[in-house]
Amino acid sequence: MTTDEMIVRLKATQVERRFRHTMGVAAEAVRLAPKFGVDGDKAYIAGLLHDCAKNFSEEQVEEYCRKYGVVLDPYCKTEKALVHGFLGATVARVDYGVDDPEILNAIYYHTTGRPGMTPLEKLIYIADMTEPGREIEQSEQIRELVEEDIDEALIYAIGCSIKHVIKKGNLIHPDSIFARNHLIENRRRGS
Repeated sequence: MTTDEMIVRLKATQVERRFRHTMGVAAEAVRLAPKFGVDGDKAYIAGLLHDCAKNFSEEQVEEYCRKYGVVLDPYCKTEKALVHGFLGATVARVDYGVDDPEILNAIYYHTTGRPGMTPLEKLIYIADMTEPGREIEQSEQIRELVEEDIDEALIYAIGCSIKHVIKKGNLIHPDSIFARNHLIENRRRGS
C-alpha cells in the first residue's frame, strides 16, 4: 500500500481530530528524523500508522486478537488506552501491508516505550507528544529538550506520562518504568 493509500484509509477510519494528530505526528517524525539519524520514509510511515488502531471498538479488538493471535498482557486488558499501540502493529502489518519490523516496533511501543528503544521507536514516542497540535501541558518542555537530546526528552516525557497515569489512578505498564530506568542508567554510565 502506498502512503497516499494509507492516508485515504486513515482519513476514512479516524475522526477528524485524530486524523489531524496522525498527520502532525508523521510530519514531526519526518522533521526530527535527520537530527537523530532515522530514515525519513520509515519515520513517516510509523508516524502515519502509530494510532491506526486507536478508535477500535472492544469487538474489533477482540476480533483482531482472536484472528491474528494477538495476546494482550494483563495491563492492556485493564488499561484500554494501552491497547492501540500493541494492536496497532498487527493492524499496520495486516491492513496496511507494513512488513518492516523497525516500523512495527515503533508503532508497538509508542505508548509505553521499552528498554533499549531504537532511534525510530524513540522518535515516534516523542513525535506523538510534541506534534504541533498536541496540547498537553508538558509538550513545550519536551519540544525544547528534544532539540538538544532525545534521551533527556524521553526521560522527561516518560516521567510525565507516568505521573499522568498515577493522577488518573490507573496501572502503569512496566515497560514504561523499565524504559525510563534504562535511559537513566545509560545516562549515568555515559553511554
